[in-house]
Amino acid sequence: MVLSLITWKRKQRSLDVYEDGFGQSLADDARFFVRFSAMRRQHIVWRWPALLDETRAMEHPIVSRFGDATVAVAQIDDRYCLVRDRIWHGWPDAPEFVFFALAADDTIWSARDFDHWPRNWKRPHLSTSH
Repeated sequence: MVLSLITWKRKQRSLDVYEDGFGQSLADDARFFVRFSAMRRQHIVWRWPALLDETRAMEHPIVSRFGDATVAVAQIDDRYCLVRDRIWHGWPDAPEFVFFALAADDTIWSARDFDHWPRNWKRPHLSTSH
C-alpha cells in the first residue's frame, strides 16, 4: 500500500512539475548552474542578433517564453548561445537577462537568469542600426 501511494504521488508530482514544458529537475537546475558558471569564465564576444536569430528564439517552444527580446548571440563550440532581455525585471520580478545555450538539436544545454554581465563577456556595441 505504501509503495503504491509513493508511486501514485510520484506520477502526480511529475505531471504537475512538467506542465510548463521546460520540465527541468533539481539535477537539471544544478547542471545548468555549473555549466553557466563555466560559460561565464570564458571570453565570449557577443554579436547583435540578426532577424533570423530573433525568429529562431521566438519559434523555440521554451526560449520564446523567457525574455522579451534577444539582445546577444554567439556560437560557442557546437552550442548556439543567446541572451534575452526582460522589459520588467528586478525584485519582485525576474532578473534582467536570461541566458540559453542550445545543443545542435536545439535542446537546452544550459539556461540561467542573471542581472550583471560577466566580466569576460563582451556585449555587442550599440549602433544606430539596432
